[in-house]
Amino acid sequence: MNELSYYLDTCPDFIKNNFSFEKFNTFDKILIQNEKSDFVYIIIKGKVKVYSLTPTGVKYLERIYCEYEIFGELEAFIDKPILNYVEAIESCNAIKIPKDLFLKWIEIDREFSLYISIQISEKMYYTSINSRANVTYPLKSRLIFFLWNFLDEHNLDTVHKDILVEGVGSNIRSVNRIIKELVNEGLIEYNKGFIKVKNMDKLMDLIMSPNPNKPNFNNQN
Repeated sequence: MNELSYYLDTCPDFIKNNFSFEKFNTFDKILIQNEKSDFVYIIIKGKVKVYSLTPTGVKYLERIYCEYEIFGELEAFIDKPILNYVEAIESCNAIKIPKDLFLKWIEIDREFSLYISIQISEKMYYTSINSRANVTYPLKSRLIFFLWNFLDEHNLDTVHKDILVEGVGSNIRSVNRIIKELVNEGLIEYNKGFIKVKNMDKLMDLIMSPNPNKPNFNNQN
């Protein structure tokens, strides 16, 4: 059983009775950047993407959440406006929890509180790594790392080009140029907007390479 599924089952009734079950269609925006935060969400079925939108209109993909993952908890703790957009990328079912009851749940269930603390710590840790990579490395290196990490994390064979564009916070023209380079280098296949890695080990070698002209995300300290 997924840990979050377990905590949902053991949640006190006076809190659970105030859960609402929501359905979202593809492209529905569940959270809006800079709006007031009143609820925490747990995905029961489907996938959502979390992204920020810069003043110039560039999307930057932060993360994709799947079944039994939580979002909105960060804003609930600090009572701040919503940090990122959250948008359904397929039909989704989610539990919506009022912020005050979520905080009460945290207060009375020490194990659940520890679980949420660990989840937030992991999010902040990997956000820090990604932020450092975006400052330190050129676009091609960041794209290679994002491609490898995204496919590995979600156990996928292919990814759409639009995800890459948002994942590295760049423009379509620059990403198209790098995709063409990677195709010519024999690292990937490209077909109708979808990218498939031909040799994941070779891609990993590039990421771990000590060559300063190649990406090396192994040393982040």
